[in-house]
Parts: sequence; structure tokens; C-alpha cells
Amino acid sequence: MLKTYGEFIARVNDLGFFSLSGRFTDGFPMLQMETKEEQWHTGDPETDPWQWKDRAAEEKKLAFGCILGGYKGFISQSLYPLFYAACSSSETIEERYENGELSPSVWKLNSLFTGGAVLSTADIRKALGVTQKSGAGRVDTALKLLQKEFVITVCGNRRKVSFEGLEYGWPANTYCRVEEWAPADWLQGAEKLNPSEARRRILGIGCSIGNHVDRAALSKLLFGKWKEQ
Repeated sequence: MLKTYGEFIARVNDLGFFSLSGRFTDGFPMLQMETKEEQWHTGDPETDPWQWKDRAAEEKKLAFGCILGGYKGFISQSLYPLFYAACSSSETIEERYENGELSPSVWKLNSLFTGGAVLSTADIRKALGVTQKSGAGRVDTALKLLQKEFVITVCGNRRKVSFEGLEYGWPANTYCRVEEWAPADWLQGAEKLNPSEARRRILGIGCSIGNHVDRAALSKLLFGKWKEQ
């Protein structure tokens, strides 16, 4: 069982990628299953897995977010170029929107991340004029899409601030563009990788680190309708 932040970082670096919790593919390593329930939500950055996820992204030790086919998980520096090559689109957001491949929500959300913007979910909803009861679902879907396609990524967290300037509530994830978060060596060589070959290599690693992981199921989860040849 993982007890400390250092052990967690070492574990992900050893595996290459690691899911957070909830539903993923059967047999795949998951942080929730490798920690004790009483560790979670204590607020201790050294022993609380809920703190580890944002801390790892902020310190650029690991990538974190909805980056495993839209599911939350972690990717090490060594595998990040593979995932970037496998999951990012060869066309720009502008080209895909003009071709009718992306929704207005994705277009509007992407446009917020200019000039080095770092935005929380609350910032995004306010900027787009949506609330939890009206429009938030479309924005959340767009946010997940831009993460799994490696356009934006989690870069830390922050709490809401009241009119009096006081912080309140649980910290929420903050996001920025991948190229503004990732150190240069994290993307080194990604442009030379063939997307299909990158996907095959990821699947091979995923099956090797899991327990009887179904390769086809993992492929569908990570890469959708793409079929391995």
C-alpha cells in the first residue's frame, strides 16, 4: 500500500500511467485500491492521496487530469510523449470547429485559454455564463474532451475567494494549455512518433502492468473507435 507522496510518485514513474479511482478497465492499477480509505481527505499533503493528485501536477512531477481516455489518472514524464502523440489531433481546434467536428462549447472553452490563462472550473463557468443547473454539463464535457486530447491539463488547484477576499470551500482544479504546463523535455520527440504506433506501445505497457487486462477493452477506453491493426 502507498503511504507517502514520494512512494506514490515512484509508483507512477515505475508503471508509466496509473488510474485514480472509480470505474476503469478491470485489472488496471488504481490509486484508490493501493491506498487505505482512512488516508483520504485528511488534508495532509504527504499522506492524503486527494492532495497528491494536484500537488503532482503543480510540481510537474506527473501529469494529472481526465487524460486516460477521459478518465482521471496520471502519466509519467517518460510516457507523456507517447500519450501526446497518441491522443492529440493533427488538426487545429479552429479547423475542426469549422468542419463541424466540435461543439460551440468546446470552441468557447478553448478560446478562454489565451495569453497563459490559468482557470479553475468556477472561473470557466463564470466566463461562459453557466451555472451548475444551467449549461454546466456541456462545459464539463468540453473540459474533459480538451484534456483527453492534450489541449489543456490540470496544473494545480485553488479555492474560491469571497467578496471579502477570504478563501473558502474545497480547492478546485486549475487548468492551462499543455504547452504552457509541460516542461520542454516532456514533449521531446512527440512530433516524430506515429500515432498508431504510440497507441500500440501504450496498450502493450498497459497490459504488462495490469492483472489480466483486456487489450481491446483498454484500447476502447483510451482511444475510442480506433482499431488496432
